[in-house]
Amino acid sequence: MRSNDILQKEIQEALKFEPLLHAAEIGVIVKKGVVTLTGNVDLLVKKTEALHAAKRIKGVAAIVDEIQVITEKSSVVSDQKIAEELVTNFKENHIIPKGSVTITVEKGWVTLEGILPWNFQRDIAKELVENQLGVIGVINNIKLKRELYDQVEKELLEKALQRHWAFDMDEINIQVAGATVQLSGTVGSLFQKEEAERIAYKTPGIIKVVNHLKVNLEQPYLC
Repeated sequence: MRSNDILQKEIQEALKFEPLLHAAEIGVIVKKGVVTLTGNVDLLVKKTEALHAAKRIKGVAAIVDEIQVITEKSSVVSDQKIAEELVTNFKENHIIPKGSVTITVEKGWVTLEGILPWNFQRDIAKELVENQLGVIGVINNIKLKRELYDQVEKELLEKALQRHWAFDMDEINIQVAGATVQLSGTVGSLFQKEEAERIAYKTPGIIKVVNHLKVNLEQPYLC
């Protein structure tokens, strides 16, 4: 039986491989497969990297995010400056349609609103914000609306998941209703759960994914 100590060590080792992170910045607590990440970082992108690193570890059932983005007073960037930089970055981006996203900045928190045709564009918009100096949090309220309402073909999604090395299709169920896809069944990690959702959003016609996939722990954890 695998111990919480082993899982904790694997996550700590994964964090060491993240180029932006320092080992002392992030604390890792594990109990029955639930991972709590703690610590203070000076950039939001560091927090994102830490969360992604933990999600990729097999056996992580859930993550409690207690990482805080704290900027030294001497390095604080004004909301006005953050907004100006983001407006420029969005204008220079060739993937997100011009004028499709509105940006609100309040005390370092950025709220994104608007309508985009693809989920990967919504993800890119969030990444643009996460990489901006001075941002401490992102609220992504961008909605999806397909320009062409093609009928969703379940077979396309099934084949896409089958091609991916991470999935056993015997463990995943797909249901399609209009432009909504529901995923259920079991996967081996949080990474697989999120990756299945990402792939589903790339299927033509889908504007909403309901992800009910559960992370299956092959072995119980010892305290």
